[in-house]
Amino acid sequence: MEGHIESYVLTRKELLDLLNIVRRVAGEAAGFLRDKFGIEEYTKVVLQHSHDADEGLRIDVENEEYIVELLRTESFNGYFLGEEHGLTKISDGPFIAIVDPLDGSKNYASLIPWSAVSIAIAVIPKDREPRLSDVVVGAVAPVYRWPVISFARGLGVYEGGSKASPRKPPARMILAYFENTEQARVVQRYMRLAPGRPLRSLGSACLEITWTSLGRAEVFIDIRGKLRVVDVAAAAWIAVEAGSTVLVENLDASLTRVDRVGSVAVASGSDSMEYLARALESEGYGHLLKNTLK
Repeated sequence: MEGHIESYVLTRKELLDLLNIVRRVAGEAAGFLRDKFGIEEYTKVVLQHSHDADEGLRIDVENEEYIVELLRTESFNGYFLGEEHGLTKISDGPFIAIVDPLDGSKNYASLIPWSAVSIAIAVIPKDREPRLSDVVVGAVAPVYRWPVISFARGLGVYEGGSKASPRKPPARMILAYFENTEQARVVQRYMRLAPGRPLRSLGSACLEITWTSLGRAEVFIDIRGKLRVVDVAAAAWIAVEAGSTVLVENLDASLTRVDRVGSVAVASGSDSMEYLARALESEGYGHLLKNTLK
């Protein structure tokens, strides 16, 4: 990959410029999705991913292409990694945009109003491929008329153009994904430690991680091992910047490919982190506790 640099320390102005780019582009892309919502033609499968068994819908593909053009219009200086087409060169610049053009495609196709656009920007180091630790700004734009949620490293989390309100004690809700009895036992253990919590699987990981970070749920648990860099690059750092604890199985996943980061868990408060740690350790997932994003 061209465009590597010896070192790159962003000024506050540069950070804010990038933040404004991801906000605008994510918001425009979410608007594109709203305009096409409910049109059956856009939910047809048109692409088989090379990186996994998932399929790309027409709406996924067209929105990704739209985001690339929006970044070009913004004079974005670097590369683009998208779920549908992989790595694309926009320029030889020092940045890479990591994009999921529609997280929650199955919800979207089924007319379930819970999906989002996710965009993160990372600095490309000289001596290695970029990874999650290199992300500096990001945005998650809900499709269904909720403000864009964004962050910049060291500058906080925003809803729309305003700083996100200080988090109250998190809502007593568990957001979780599992596919077999062994994985379900982790969630079951958590529910025994923290009884009375409702359990939901809503279908858009980036939105659920973001909601957890804002205290609208107390914990997010996905131990299927299937999440990818495009799913979490923005939302995981929104959670870190909001003060949540974020555990990512593969912190070294490359941002130049649609790599899997594996299992991910997010705790929005100290109590939920204590319950999460005990649940993971008791069911053989204690290794996740060593992989904190920071």
